[in-house]
Amino acid sequence: MKHALATLLLLLAVLLPVPKAIAMDQEMVLRCVLGEALAALTCKHVNEFRFVGRRDDVYVFNAHYAAKFTEFYCQVFDKDVVITSKAWHGNMASLRLNFDAQPGCIIASVDAPWGECRAPKSVQCCGTQ
Repeated sequence: MKHALATLLLLLAVLLPVPKAIAMDQEMVLRCVLGEALAALTCKHVNEFRFVGRRDDVYVFNAHYAAKFTEFYCQVFDKDVVITSKAWHGNMASLRLNFDAQPGCIIASVDAPWGECRAPKSVQCCGTQ
C-alpha cells in the first residue's frame, strides 16, 4: 500500500509540471501575436512594443506612440480580442484568434478600419509543442 502511494505521488509530481509548460508556451505565443497585431495596427515594428504585464485577461503593452509613451490594452475573450488605448480617443480595434491552424500556432485576423494601417491583416506566431 505504501509503495503504491509513493508511486502515485511520484507519478503526479512528474506529470503535473507538463500542463504548466504547455500553458506557458501558449501564453508566450499569445503575447507574441498580440504584439504583432499592435504593430500591424499602428504601422510600427513589433520590437517597438514592450509587454508590461497581465491582469486577468487584459494584456498591457507599452510603446512610443503619438509623441509619448502610450499603453495599449488587449482584452481577450476566448477567440476575440478588443484592443484599446487612450491615444485612440475611444476607438477600438478587434482581433479574431484562430488556434487550430497548426499545433502550437495562433493566427490573428486584425481589423481596425479607422487606424493608420486600415487594411485587414493576418498575423501569426508559433511556439513549440
